[in-house]
Amino acid sequence: MSKKSELQADLQRIGYLLGRGHLTQEGRSRTFKTFAEVMRETGFGIHSATQIGGKHLQAYIRHRADGGLASRTLAKDMSHLRAVLEYVGKEGLARNPAYSNRALGIAQGSRIGRKQPLSDDQIRAFQQRMERLGRPDAGATLELQRALGLRALEAIRAGQIDALLRLQRELERQGCARLFDGTKGARPRLVHPADVGRALASVRRALEILEASGRRYLLACAKGVETKELKQAAKVYSGICSRAGIQSHAARYAFAQERMQAYRDAGYSQREARIATSLDLGHGDGRGRYIASVYVRNG
Repeated sequence: MSKKSELQADLQRIGYLLGRGHLTQEGRSRTFKTFAEVMRETGFGIHSATQIGGKHLQAYIRHRADGGLASRTLAKDMSHLRAVLEYVGKEGLARNPAYSNRALGIAQGSRIGRKQPLSDDQIRAFQQRMERLGRPDAGATLELQRALGLRALEAIRAGQIDALLRLQRELERQGCARLFDGTKGARPRLVHPADVGRALASVRRALEILEASGRRYLLACAKGVETKELKQAAKVYSGICSRAGIQSHAARYAFAQERMQAYRDAGYSQREARIATSLDLGHGDGRGRYIASVYVRNG
């Protein structure tokens, strides 16, 4: 096994032992793979996590920064590497001010959102285009994101007959629905759509397409071929949206702004409306300021 492979394998092993949610582990895995590659490219012959020192961290960040990586990405990479260092007993290195983000030249990234919410006209245009291309499943997936404030993976995972029937039943009975399949950190949540009629219509349309297709999952590959796994489905959906010039996550921005305004109209204070909207989006009750700066900048 090459030193690069040994180092990567050791980092991946530790990452698995550190646990956390699926998306966090995926992010760590990408960092560890890149770190091992950079160590090889820059001539450092280390093969285990215990051999990582300050000069390796400096070389890694310098190499990544030269490649034009954003500060937020570099900061996330460092958080993954520090978790490993602490796990192998190198807390001193992990917490050493000489290797802090600032000392390594990582600027503090802004969390002010730059995406614009998708308008209903944009969503309709996308759906019409998908209909013409024989891909109504993609249009229905985007509408699930917009009507229920779902992340892309949540909307993809919701596209199954049992999940859609349950969402329909809960929306009809109580005007809200529980989401737990594919959520970030496996944290279940109740979604309270501002427009329950639209949410129900999105679920019914998805059911209609799914039942007509005879497939197990709403989202399919080209020519209606079943997707084999979640990663493939996510790649297919991302590719479709990218070619259409659509950022599907921006559908959540539109949901958040509508939901925030509805809470305000119902008499919630601005602080309470932000917290409630944060809960609907699956960000927790302590992320009100985050919702204000990213999703609802004038709310």
